[in-house]
Amino acid sequence: MPKASTGKPTIVDVAEKAGVSRATASRALSNYGRINAATQLHVRRVAEELGYRPNEVAKAMRRGKTKTIGLVIVADFTNAFFDRATKGVVDAARELGYQVLITNTNEDLAAERSAIITLIEKQVDGLIVVPAATAIPDHLTPDQLDNKPIVFIDRRIDGLQVTSITTEDFQGAEEAVRHVLSLGHKRLGFLIAASGVAGFTQERPPLLLSTVEDRINGFAKAASDGGIKPKMQTWLYCEDLPSASEAAVMRLLDQPKPPSVILTSNNDMALAVLKVAGNRQLTIGKDISLVTIDDSQWLEAMSPGITVVARPVEELSRIAVEKLVANIEEPGQPEEQIALPVELVARGSVANLILRPELWME
Repeated sequence: MPKASTGKPTIVDVAEKAGVSRATASRALSNYGRINAATQLHVRRVAEELGYRPNEVAKAMRRGKTKTIGLVIVADFTNAFFDRATKGVVDAARELGYQVLITNTNEDLAAERSAIITLIEKQVDGLIVVPAATAIPDHLTPDQLDNKPIVFIDRRIDGLQVTSITTEDFQGAEEAVRHVLSLGHKRLGFLIAASGVAGFTQERPPLLLSTVEDRINGFAKAASDGGIKPKMQTWLYCEDLPSASEAAVMRLLDQPKPPSVILTSNNDMALAVLKVAGNRQLTIGKDISLVTIDDSQWLEAMSPGITVVARPVEELSRIAVEKLVANIEEPGQPEEQIALPVELVARGSVANLILRPELWME
């Protein structure tokens, strides 16, 4: 009686049943080397009868390439930007014949370090990373990356020679403030998501991610250029948690002279404004105005729609994949810092205080 199979058939099983050596079976199934056509056909028929499937990972490692990319995303996938960026990377990689291994670090530098080590151990050909660090971390040096090519998206780390694909966040924030000033707003509230903050604070944190830094500086420059005095501005730097962001919104609205408009640095902060406004039965675009960064379907679908600084997420993802794959397939590509333009999409969430000054009385 034939011995019961204890697992998946191997190349040795194929060779034994076909009556050939393991090397001959491997050549027949991999279509390399000199081998008789009849022998090749015989070996392939035997492999099919046994249900043999080659180990694609092992084959790839022998070739020196696994056709996989490691994607290190920092936030949870309910965040509109990172959800779209992840899909964009996966779609672009698939078109170029690559698969993507995805990991989430939740802005934790230790988790990022561990994720990158794991992805390198899994023999990815290159990495796309949203860095959680503000300074140059030791785990992103060429030696620690095993000389794997790497591309940053959404953020850069100044002083580190790595290709980065970002957006014009400074200009986008500037344009957002200029827009609200053009509609007559003079008392501004800024709600900024900032890592390393517990709860919320008015003190600007010393270390900020590049995107956050750019947005703050853009907001501040436009407010200054527009003649808005510091006492007419309220800045709150906030932990990216609903409890903290909602408490921060309440602090903004409970001031003796609250802002007429709140500008938020991301969708999570904007959601906090919407929740608090809803709880207080305040109408967006009338009782309080709102502008945020990053568009999404739900922001457009609201009534009124929310004015946003829209960033080209899909294009950013596609370029990142193309730059990485180019460096995988032809090592030694020059590092580039690419910043894509953004667009202000004006909707109904900002009241026109010039046409309707009664909506805001000092």
